Amino acid sequence: MTSTMRGDQEYLFADGVGIRTGDYFQFYHSDPTTALSSCNEVSKNFRKLKLDWSSRNCLQAGVSDNVCSKELVGGFVFSCCGRGESFFERCNVDSSPFLDNFPGVPMAGVFCRGEIGRGFSVLNADEGPEERTLHCCLHVYSTAYLLVSYTPAPPEH
Repeated sequence: MTSTMRGDQEYLFADGVGIRTGDYFQFYHSDPTTALSSCNEVSKNFRKLKLDWSSRNCLQAGVSDNVCSKELVGGFVFSCCGRGESFFERCNVDSSPFLDNFPGVPMAGVFCRGEIGRGFSVLNADEGPEERTLHCCLHVYSTAYLLVSYTPAPPEH
Protein backbone atom coordinates (compact mmCIF):
# COMPACT_ATOMS: atom_id res chain seq x y z
CA MET A 1 0.00 0.00 0.00
CA THR A 2 1.27 3.45 -0.85
CA SER A 3 0.26 6.55 1.03
CA THR A 4 0.86 10.21 0.32
CA MET A 5 2.69 11.75 3.26
CA ARG A 6 2.73 15.42 2.32
CA GLY A 7 3.29 17.68 -0.63
CA ASP A 8 3.80 21.20 -1.78
CA GLN A 9 3.50 22.98 -5.13
CA GLU A 10 6.60 21.26 -6.49
CA TYR A 11 6.85 17.85 -4.80
CA LEU A 12 4.65 15.03 -3.59
CA PHE A 13 6.09 12.84 -0.85
CA ALA A 14 4.85 9.24 -0.86
CA ASP A 15 5.67 6.30 1.37
CA GLY A 16 5.36 2.72 0.18
CA VAL A 17 7.14 -0.50 -0.66
CA GLY A 18 9.46 -0.30 -3.65
CA ILE A 19 8.86 3.36 -4.50
CA ARG A 20 11.85 5.06 -6.05
CA THR A 21 12.53 8.57 -7.29
CA GLY A 22 11.14 8.92 -10.81
CA ASP A 23 8.43 6.26 -10.43
CA TYR A 24 5.08 7.00 -12.06
CA PHE A 25 1.88 7.25 -10.07
CA GLN A 26 -1.75 6.98 -11.06
CA PHE A 27 -4.30 8.83 -8.99
CA TYR A 28 -7.85 7.62 -8.82
CA HIS A 29 -11.01 9.57 -8.15
CA SER A 30 -14.27 7.64 -7.87
CA ASP A 31 -16.70 8.95 -10.44
CA PRO A 32 -20.31 7.72 -10.69
CA THR A 33 -20.67 9.01 -14.27
CA THR A 34 -17.71 6.94 -15.48
CA ALA A 35 -18.92 3.93 -13.48
CA LEU A 36 -22.38 4.25 -15.05
CA SER A 37 -20.77 4.37 -18.49
CA SER A 38 -18.93 1.16 -17.63
CA CYS A 39 -22.23 -0.49 -16.61
CA ASN A 40 -23.71 0.53 -19.97
CA GLU A 41 -20.76 -1.14 -21.74
CA VAL A 42 -21.31 -4.31 -19.71
CA SER A 43 -24.97 -4.26 -20.75
CA LYS A 44 -23.99 -3.93 -24.44
CA ASN A 45 -21.54 -6.82 -24.10
CA PHE A 46 -24.19 -8.99 -22.43
CA ARG A 47 -26.60 -8.19 -25.27
CA LYS A 48 -23.98 -9.25 -27.86
CA LEU A 49 -23.18 -12.41 -25.90
CA LYS A 50 -26.85 -13.33 -25.71
CA LEU A 51 -27.23 -12.92 -29.48
CA ASP A 52 -24.08 -14.95 -30.09
CA TRP A 53 -25.26 -17.77 -27.83
CA SER A 54 -28.65 -17.99 -29.54
CA SER A 55 -27.23 -18.11 -33.07
CA ARG A 56 -23.89 -19.98 -32.80
CA ASN A 57 -23.70 -23.26 -34.74
CA CYS A 58 -27.39 -23.01 -35.60
CA LEU A 59 -26.88 -22.17 -39.24
CA GLN A 60 -26.74 -25.83 -40.27
CA ALA A 61 -29.83 -27.10 -42.05
CA GLY A 62 -32.19 -29.04 -39.81
CA VAL A 63 -30.64 -27.91 -36.54
CA SER A 64 -33.04 -26.19 -34.19
CA ASP A 65 -32.06 -23.30 -31.93
CA ASN A 66 -32.96 -25.28 -28.82
CA VAL A 67 -30.43 -27.98 -29.60
CA CYS A 68 -27.28 -25.97 -30.20
CA SER A 69 -27.54 -22.78 -28.17
CA LYS A 70 -26.14 -22.17 -24.72
CA GLU A 71 -28.54 -21.66 -21.89
CA LEU A 72 -27.83 -19.15 -19.16
CA VAL A 73 -28.80 -20.77 -15.87
CA GLY A 74 -27.75 -18.03 -13.45
CA GLY A 75 -25.44 -15.20 -12.62
CA PHE A 76 -23.52 -13.54 -9.82
CA VAL A 77 -22.69 -9.87 -9.30
CA PHE A 78 -19.85 -8.86 -6.95
CA SER A 79 -19.83 -5.10 -6.33
CA CYS A 80 -17.50 -3.00 -4.22
CA CYS A 81 -19.25 -1.89 -1.02
CA GLY A 82 -18.51 1.71 -2.02
CA ARG A 83 -20.97 1.40 -4.90
CA GLY A 84 -24.72 1.07 -4.67
CA GLU A 85 -27.49 3.58 -4.10
CA SER A 86 -25.31 6.02 -2.14
CA PHE A 87 -22.74 6.12 -4.98
CA PHE A 88 -25.10 6.27 -7.99
CA GLU A 89 -28.00 8.04 -6.22
CA ARG A 90 -30.33 5.31 -7.46
CA CYS A 91 -30.65 1.59 -6.80
CA ASN A 92 -29.91 -1.53 -8.87
CA VAL A 93 -27.38 0.11 -11.21
CA ASP A 94 -24.88 -2.76 -11.01
CA SER A 95 -27.53 -5.47 -11.33
CA SER A 96 -29.33 -3.80 -14.26
CA PRO A 97 -26.97 -5.07 -17.02
CA PHE A 98 -27.81 -8.63 -15.96
CA LEU A 99 -31.51 -8.10 -15.17
CA ASP A 100 -32.21 -6.13 -18.36
CA ASN A 101 -30.56 -8.69 -20.65
CA PHE A 102 -31.55 -11.91 -18.89
CA PRO A 103 -34.98 -11.33 -17.28
CA GLY A 104 -36.23 -14.29 -15.30
CA VAL A 105 -32.77 -15.87 -14.95
CA PRO A 106 -31.76 -16.36 -11.29
CA MET A 107 -29.15 -13.92 -10.05
CA ALA A 108 -27.38 -13.39 -6.75
CA GLY A 109 -25.26 -10.46 -5.74
CA VAL A 110 -23.21 -9.18 -2.88
CA PHE A 111 -21.39 -6.01 -1.92
CA CYS A 112 -17.77 -6.92 -1.16
CA ARG A 113 -15.23 -5.27 1.07
CA GLY A 114 -12.32 -5.81 -1.28
CA GLU A 115 -12.00 -6.30 -4.97
CA ILE A 116 -12.37 -9.42 -7.08
CA GLY A 117 -10.20 -9.50 -10.19
CA ARG A 118 -6.66 -9.92 -11.43
CA GLY A 119 -3.85 -9.61 -8.93
CA PHE A 120 -1.88 -6.49 -8.11
CA SER A 121 0.99 -7.12 -10.50
CA VAL A 122 2.03 -9.44 -13.29
CA LEU A 123 5.44 -9.67 -14.92
CA ASN A 124 5.42 -10.12 -18.67
CA ALA A 125 6.75 -13.66 -19.04
CA ASP A 126 7.47 -13.37 -22.75
CA GLU A 127 9.85 -10.43 -22.36
CA GLY A 128 13.52 -10.71 -21.48
CA PRO A 129 14.65 -9.76 -17.95
CA GLU A 130 15.85 -6.32 -19.07
CA GLU A 131 12.51 -5.62 -20.81
CA ARG A 132 10.18 -6.87 -18.08
CA THR A 133 7.70 -4.33 -16.90
CA LEU A 134 5.39 -4.29 -13.95
CA HIS A 135 1.70 -4.09 -14.83
CA CYS A 136 -0.86 -2.98 -12.29
CA CYS A 137 -4.55 -3.73 -12.55
CA LEU A 138 -6.65 -1.02 -10.97
CA HIS A 139 -9.59 -2.40 -9.01
CA VAL A 140 -11.33 0.45 -7.25
CA TYR A 141 -15.09 0.72 -6.87
CA SER A 142 -15.42 -2.13 -9.37
CA THR A 143 -18.03 -4.76 -10.13
CA ALA A 144 -17.35 -8.28 -11.40
CA TYR A 145 -20.00 -10.35 -13.19
CA LEU A 146 -20.10 -14.14 -13.46
CA LEU A 147 -22.48 -15.80 -15.92
CA VAL A 148 -23.24 -19.50 -15.44
CA SER A 149 -24.21 -21.26 -18.65
CA TYR A 150 -25.06 -24.75 -19.82
CA THR A 151 -24.50 -26.17 -23.29
CA PRO A 152 -26.75 -29.16 -24.04
CA ALA A 153 -25.05 -32.22 -25.48
CA PRO A 154 -25.61 -32.68 -29.22
CA PRO A 155 -28.28 -35.25 -30.08
CA GLU A 156 -27.04 -38.72 -30.95
CA HIS A 157 -27.99 -39.99 -34.40
